[in-house]
Amino acid sequence: MLACVLLLPQSLSAQSNRLEVKVVAPTLTSPATAAVTGVLSDKAFDKLLRSGFPVRVHVKAELWRTRTLLDQIVAEAEWDFFVRFDTFDAVYEVVRIVGDSIAPLGTFAKLSDAQQAAEVPFALRLPTPPRGREHYINVQADVQTIEMSDLDELMGWLRGEARPAVQGKKNPTTVVGSALRSIGSRLLGAEVRHLEGRTRPFRL
Repeated sequence: MLACVLLLPQSLSAQSNRLEVKVVAPTLTSPATAAVTGVLSDKAFDKLLRSGFPVRVHVKAELWRTRTLLDQIVAEAEWDFFVRFDTFDAVYEVVRIVGDSIAPLGTFAKLSDAQQAAEVPFALRLPTPPRGREHYINVQADVQTIEMSDLDELMGWLRGEARPAVQGKKNPTTVVGSALRSIGSRLLGAEVRHLEGRTRPFRL
């Protein structure tokens, strides 16, 4: 990947309809952050949620070092967040999954409140670049719907219900990643929306 974004602003958005991925470069006192916005403002996704199909957003952040010819990737981080509608309690649930850790972001009666929780910028788990070297951060996000049974299967694994079969044999993060890829292969036919954004090169 060539460094050809010298004129881009420090905070950049990549937009597809109302969906955006926003990434902000780190400073000496704060880490880089990324947020995917507009997911729940799409009426098509709300209809799917209320019909029992959760929405999954998979995000991948990459730290790149600029070089004369080809830029070099230094580190990367991945996470997911899921939104589902609980038809029994009539509430929206939002969770973030990083590795094999689940972080509930809340349950909400209003879609707008769930959207606000899902769009809170997330501090990227990337190493702090060395001072004086030029870097940039590229973030990609895929938004898609999944089957409720797939989400239940994944959540059960994360809670430990299926771990004895793989305990001591595989890295938990690797197993979760494989589960997510399996889920991704069983899409409902709804469009997978790919978004991408990056910072301009920066120095700390």
